[in-house]
Amino acid sequence: MNFDDLADLEDVGAFFRRKKKKRGIPARRLMARIPGVPSRGLREQPLPLGATAFTVGGLTTLTLTARPQRPFRGRRLIVDLTRSNAGGSANGLVNITSLDIGADNQLPVPAGSSMPAAAFASTAVGVNLDMDPCQGGIEVTLGVSISAAPTVAGDRVDVSAVIIGQAAA
Repeated sequence: MNFDDLADLEDVGAFFRRKKKKRGIPARRLMARIPGVPSRGLREQPLPLGATAFTVGGLTTLTLTARPQRPFRGRRLIVDLTRSNAGGSANGLVNITSLDIGADNQLPVPAGSSMPAAAFASTAVGVNLDMDPCQGGIEVTLGVSISAAPTVAGDRVDVSAVIIGQAAA
């Protein structure tokens, strides 16, 4: 309707004074929260990458892997190292060699570079990441290496990791 058509109306103001429909109370406000049922939206959750160990005669490069079941966006990587060093040979430097979501590297370093795993210790400050979001079922991998594998039986370096981020609920 244009303004020329309004001139034909007896009460032009009636056109502008139409009452808006009352919408009522949204259903989400009527429904009580049910204990144990999560609300919809984003939630801060951990994505465990698992654990592995550098041992005598083992590999010097290992991979930790997770496959989230819901959309996920990582914000903080935490790497935990535990050394069983009875023989004194579990002293190698553990490095992060890659952090990939699918085929996309999340670290701002070229392939083949590495950084100390201690940079992502649970007590580290200012190491938040802004990782790419991933859909459920996409593989998230963390590559770790050690500069010198343990050489005495019983010595080992255990590595575990978790990514804290937002997951769709």
